[in-house]
Amino acid sequence: MKGNQQIYSKYKDERIKGYKKLIDAQEKYYTPPKQIAKNIIEAMKAQDHKVSLEQALAYMKASYAVFDRDFYERNR
Repeated sequence: MKGNQQIYSKYKDERIKGYKKLIDAQEKYYTPPKQIAKNIIEAMKAQDHKVSLEQALAYMKASYAVFDRDFYERNR
C-alpha cells in the first residue's frame, strides 16, 4: 500500500490504476483457494447467475484488495 496513492484518488480512473497496482502486488502473497471459488460458483448458480471459475477467482482477488484498502485506510 505504501506509495500507492492512486488508490485513494477521488477520480475513478486513477483508483482503478491503483487497484491494478495493488492486485499485482498481492499476487506475491495471496492466491485465492480454488475450492472456495468453486463454492462461490455453486452459490451464484443458486441465485440464477452463471459465473466461471476465472470470474470467481477475479472476484476473490478484487474483494481482497478492497478489504485491504479499507483496512489500511482505517488503521494508518
